[in-house]
Amino acid sequence: MELYKDIESLVFKKSNKKYSIKVFRVYYPKRYEIGALDRKTRDEIYEFKNGVSFDKFLIEIKEWLIENYGTYKLNGVTFLPIPASNKRVNEKRYKKFCELLCEELKIENGYNYISMKENNSPNHLKDDMRAKKYEFILNEDKLKGKYLIVFDDILTSGKTFYSLVTTLESLNCKIRLVMFLARTIKQEDYVEGYFTIYKR
Repeated sequence: MELYKDIESLVFKKSNKKYSIKVFRVYYPKRYEIGALDRKTRDEIYEFKNGVSFDKFLIEIKEWLIENYGTYKLNGVTFLPIPASNKRVNEKRYKKFCELLCEELKIENGYNYISMKENNSPNHLKDDMRAKKYEFILNEDKLKGKYLIVFDDILTSGKTFYSLVTTLESLNCKIRLVMFLARTIKQEDYVEGYFTIYKR
C-alpha cells in the first residue's frame, strides 16, 4: 500500500520513528478564547468524544479513505481505534462508529482487538505526563502481522500513540496510516515535547 496525497509525517523525537498521519481539524482547548467557527469545531469534537454524534466525521473519513486509497487498496486493512481510558466511554465513543465505518468500507474492524487497562486516566490530566504511559490489552493473535490504520480522536502530546506503537510493531504489524479527528493547537504555554510534524 502506497502513501497518498494530503498526508503529513509525524516524527517522534526520542526514536526518530516516522508515521504518516491525516488530521481533519484543529482543536483549541477550552482555556483559549476562539471565534465562532473554531467553537463549532470544538463542539463537534466533544459530541464525537461523548458519543452524541459522529455522522459528519463518519462520512468525511469514509470519503477521504476511498478518495485517497480506493476500495481495492483498503482490502486487507484493519481499522484500529486507540481506546478511551475506560470501557464505558470507549464503547460510547467508538463501538458504533467503527462498526459503520468498517462495514461501509468492507475492512476489518479492530475495535474488539484492543482495550485499555482500567486504572489508566488520560495523560493530559496527569501531573507528570512524561513519567506516565498508557497500558493496553491487545488480542495478539488477531493483530499479529496486520496492516493497520490506527485512529484516535485528538493528537496533543502523541504519548498515547507512542505508548502503543512499539507493542504493535513487535507483533509485526504494519502501520500504514494514523488518523486523528483533530490536532490540539499549541500556543505559547505548551511545549511540544514528543514529536514534530512536517508536510510530505
